[in-house]
Amino acid sequence: MKRLIMVLLGLSGLLLACSPGRADFLDEFPGPPLDPGWRIWNPDSTHWSLTARPGHLQILTQFFASTGGTMMNDFYHRESMPGDWQASARIVASPDSEGQAAMLFAEYDSTNTSMPNGVVTFGNVIGAGWYVAGAINGGVGGYAAYSDTVIYLRVRAEGGTGFAEYSPDGTSWTVLHDGAFPSYWMSGIYAANMEVLGATPQTPPMAANYDWFHLVTLTGVEEKAEVRGQRLEVGIMATPNPFVSFARVPGHENERFALYDVSGRQVGTYKGDRIGEGLAPGVYFLKGMGNAGAAPVRILKVR
Repeated sequence: MKRLIMVLLGLSGLLLACSPGRADFLDEFPGPPLDPGWRIWNPDSTHWSLTARPGHLQILTQFFASTGGTMMNDFYHRESMPGDWQASARIVASPDSEGQAAMLFAEYDSTNTSMPNGVVTFGNVIGAGWYVAGAINGGVGGYAAYSDTVIYLRVRAEGGTGFAEYSPDGTSWTVLHDGAFPSYWMSGIYAANMEVLGATPQTPPMAANYDWFHLVTLTGVEEKAEVRGQRLEVGIMATPNPFVSFARVPGHENERFALYDVSGRQVGTYKGDRIGEGLAPGVYFLKGMGNAGAAPVRILKVR
């Protein structure tokens, strides 16, 4: 699945303008203007919009030849992202013609010119119909049939290993492929009619609607264990984060947790296997019951 982007030398001024150091970027595409954290490689304003489907970034696919082609409207984002991290997106699309595809990608190598180091794709492959596929470092990736118009894509890295994953609901994730991913450089989204998947110059455009994109460090999400007297308090981590229906706290499913909104008001208590169920989308803070000294864990519920 070739993605022929030129080396981004000469764009250093633009890259430095991206908001460095936040290590947590969420864009729910509320409307114009485009968040300044984004940059577009080969922009074509006639084929993307924040108003065509309100609350989404819509990219209309264009033909991308396997050799010598130009990927239009390649949205990428730079953050200071030390340690473990994940980039995820929720997409609404109907790849009804061969070659139409919407993608989430991540890179660690600024000299990479032929393929993203990590990519997850939802599209229509010649002779196979709707599918989702993922690959890390250009290896022989994983593939699965897919029939819904809503999909969640994710690339994450933990301990130097990258994982290309998908989910139908944002809660249960399937790993399509994994491989070495030593660091973070950039990530983003793009959509195209891919010749390598069966598209031709006559393939009609597909509307790839990105509902949100989230780039977050995982290292900072987990509470750090610390010694208080002779007691070692074990850190907790909520997953998935962000989530749609509810999150879990692995290893603490039967314990109870308090949840607070951004104003500090407690909004409920939950067992560790169904955190945030029934709440409206928003930012919340999670703390173990009876563990007043521990720092809260920030979690995000999305549409």
